[in-house]
Amino acid sequence: MPVQEFFKEPLTMYEIAEQYWDLKAYPTQYVFSLLALVSEDKLEKEKCLELSSAEGQEDWLNYSRRPKRTILEVLHDFHKSASKLTIDVLFELFCSIKPRSFSIASSCLSSNGTKLELLVAVVKYYSKLKRARIGLASNWLKSLQNGDKVYGWIKKGSLKFPEDKDIPLFVAPGTGLAPFRSLLQEKLYDGTANKDVLHLFFGCRYKEKDFHCKEELEKMVEDKQLSLYTAFSRDQDNKIYVQHKIAEVSNELWHLINNKGAYIFISGNAKNMPDNVRDAFIDVFNTCGDIDMAEAKEMLKDIEKNGRLQVETW
Repeated sequence: MPVQEFFKEPLTMYEIAEQYWDLKAYPTQYVFSLLALVSEDKLEKEKCLELSSAEGQEDWLNYSRRPKRTILEVLHDFHKSASKLTIDVLFELFCSIKPRSFSIASSCLSSNGTKLELLVAVVKYYSKLKRARIGLASNWLKSLQNGDKVYGWIKKGSLKFPEDKDIPLFVAPGTGLAPFRSLLQEKLYDGTANKDVLHLFFGCRYKEKDFHCKEELEKMVEDKQLSLYTAFSRDQDNKIYVQHKIAEVSNELWHLINNKGAYIFISGNAKNMPDNVRDAFIDVFNTCGDIDMAEAKEMLKDIEKNGRLQVETW
């Protein structure tokens, strides 16, 4: 295996642990097999063998993945086994910090390509173990001061926006707004932003707490440059999501998709949202297009196959 650039100069173990190893990673079953390999404690060894086996997968999920127990917390729990770890095993045990990808949330036109903006949610929550979980990259970005350098690279995104004459329907809960904001800014810059063309479904928990780019979007609505549909899920007893807002304007959406050839773009959390939004559009086709559910589902598949439905989630 070739030596990575990072290791081509002498480094202390502290530097490697601080800058290279992902100490907040969730351990795989392979981690427990390594601990079992070095363990000299009978009880810990048996437990590690169990958690690393195919038969013990459910126990591994319950102990490690579901409560989001980190690898350092596992080593603390299995401290007798951890005390026997060698340098060779440590390099097998810990994985490297993976690069984080963020969608560019601004147009480069106004700055001639010298400036870009990111829309990043700072991750901080408590796990089922009642322990704080802090996002590594997002909190590091938050800690930066003016003048600090950030090293990164730009790669091509997966979304392909349509020509100027085409109508985009953006569905963007939370930071899913990022790639669409870049196009909205581009339309503002070249003077083609129009509410009959640009449609954005935005969702977040609270209007006053996490309505990203609120003033900017509301100004576009005021200037008749954007049609904005907002869903604030926690501002009332009944949770309202973007799919509910899609249902509220189903007749208009059917007209835009069926008669005007509108494109659908979905961006945001990959957990449940994409499927819920897809189902909402299937319902639009079913009710407003007067076609049965099987045909509605097939219609959505055809739209996606032709590039008129695009999804970028994480």
